[in-house]
Amino acid sequence: MESPQRSPYNEEAPTLSISNKPNKSLASKLSKILNSSAADDARVKIALTSLSDISGLDEANLRRNLRGTIEKKEVETNKKFLNAFEKVVLQFEKLENHTKQMQSTCTDMKVKLSNSRSEATEMIERANIMQEQSSACSNQITVVDKFLEKFTLNEREIKLLSTYLGPINDEFFEALNHLHQIHSDCQLLLTTTNQKAGREIMDSMAQYQENAYDKLYKWIQNESRLAFRGDSIEITAFMTKALRALMRRPVLFQTILDDLASARHDAVAHAFLNALTRGGGTSRPIELQAPDPLRYVGDMLAWIHQACAGEKEMLETLFRKKDDKYQDISGVTIQVSDTVADLLDYAMEGTCRPLKSRMEQVLSLQPGALTSYKIANLIQFYTVTLSKLMRKDAALERVLYELTELAYKFFFDTLNAQAEELKEFTEMPDRKLAITPKIRDMSAQLKEILASYDSSLIVATNSAENLPEFNFSEILDAIIEPLLHTCESSVAKLSKIDQSIYLVNCLHHIQAILAPYSFTEAKRENIAARLCDYLNDIAFEEYNLLLKQAKLTKIKETLATKDPEVPLSSLPDMDVVSLTNALSKLDSSLVILSADISPHLEKLSSAQHYQQAQSSAIRLLLTTYTDISKAVQDPKNGYDNPDAILPRTVEDMEAIFSFCLLE
Repeated sequence: MESPQRSPYNEEAPTLSISNKPNKSLASKLSKILNSSAADDARVKIALTSLSDISGLDEANLRRNLRGTIEKKEVETNKKFLNAFEKVVLQFEKLENHTKQMQSTCTDMKVKLSNSRSEATEMIERANIMQEQSSACSNQITVVDKFLEKFTLNEREIKLLSTYLGPINDEFFEALNHLHQIHSDCQLLLTTTNQKAGREIMDSMAQYQENAYDKLYKWIQNESRLAFRGDSIEITAFMTKALRALMRRPVLFQTILDDLASARHDAVAHAFLNALTRGGGTSRPIELQAPDPLRYVGDMLAWIHQACAGEKEMLETLFRKKDDKYQDISGVTIQVSDTVADLLDYAMEGTCRPLKSRMEQVLSLQPGALTSYKIANLIQFYTVTLSKLMRKDAALERVLYELTELAYKFFFDTLNAQAEELKEFTEMPDRKLAITPKIRDMSAQLKEILASYDSSLIVATNSAENLPEFNFSEILDAIIEPLLHTCESSVAKLSKIDQSIYLVNCLHHIQAILAPYSFTEAKRENIAARLCDYLNDIAFEEYNLLLKQAKLTKIKETLATKDPEVPLSSLPDMDVVSLTNALSKLDSSLVILSADISPHLEKLSSAQHYQQAQSSAIRLLLTTYTDISKAVQDPKNGYDNPDAILPRTVEDMEAIFSFCLLE
């Protein structure tokens, strides 16, 4: 039974009194509660809303059984929760079973993983060891491959080097170079601890090497027989490479050189004979020029020079002259230039005999001094020119030098014959003492010989290229000395002054011919000295003539012969009166002496020589007058009044003749 609810409103309110006055704070809270409205409380609203959701609950029940209803509702709710949680428990039990199974499985897995980790560690260690071994093996394989590549030939190379019918091409030379490199590398191996490997490889490569060089030798031999026996030679790159390669086999190389030299010797000799007798193309046979000795000799030497230059160019191309040195397989250095020089010498030797026989025939005809000299000079020119192309002491050079000597011998023989002829020939000059035609002809020959020598290579280069030099001064002496001897002989019957004048004219003419050429300096100096002597003789003779004209000859002789202790005035014809008369005649003849032209000096062909001789003669005359003046003025000679005796002072005499005195 529910206890009756007591309304709070039924209780009697206590009576307030001053002695029983309530607490103000409590009164305010109660006032707030009493004045509050349930509709304004949110929680109350929620609770009421929840109660309104309970089915079958009306307001009367709510008032009577609110608590029981709520508890009943709570029990139902808890049952539902228990039912739901039972399912959860079942699921958790299953989950627990699964978790236990998973834990068992994980434990097994953990054991297995631990075992696997140990096994994996061992496998990794083994794998690392195997990897290191594999890397070492790979390096060894690489080294072995490199070693085999460096020290062995591949099948293609072996086939190229061993097959005799195979081609000689770039692949062959590459294989041969590889073979040489192997041989060189094996020599380095012999200096290390791998001597056995080096010897074995060299032994295995030896047969390939022999086969390769034998193949190369036969190929070159066949090619050279076809290529080097004709006039036109085509040098291929393979031929050059083959010869360079064959240098490593001196015996085989020398055999090829012998064949090549023999072929070129015959080919050049045959070509020279054809050029002499048959000609070629548009050129006529050289022997058609035989009537003209100089052109004949020049054509032969020009052909030989051209052939020699072409032959040398061909050989240098063949042996690659720019690579001047090469070593054979034994390490011996081969000079390519020496090889080229030897082959060129032997090739051109074939021209020596026909050239020499024809040259000797031309020279033996003695074509004349000028032609003989031009031929000798031409041969000497080509001797020097060809000596630059060939080695020293080559056969052709020796022959050309012998021919040069022979040509000069014939030339000097001709000059000697001319000299003998001139000795027998004495043609006196005319009254003007002009040079005779014969002397002019000989001088013209000298002039041509000088011009020929001046245009020669010897003068142009001032070198005979280590050949013995032919002294040109001997040629000048051989021409000029007989010429001057003839001049002296032709005027032997003339007066001394005319002899000197003619010889001065001849020497001046020869000197003018020699003047343009520097190489005649020594001879010109010799001629100038001789010419000066002759001019002095002319001046002295002219001086004697002037003394006679001035009537001073006797006075001069007296001064020259008198005793120094004897007074001049005491000598015969030297007293005051006689000396005064003689000197007065000098004064009257001075006008004639100063204005007269000497008929002798007029014959001098050079105005300079005329002035020089005249000036020297006048100076001698003035010197004599000075001596006389000093003697007259000397008190020892006994002349009391010298000024009365002397018509002129020395200064007056110099002024009178000053116009013809040279400085």
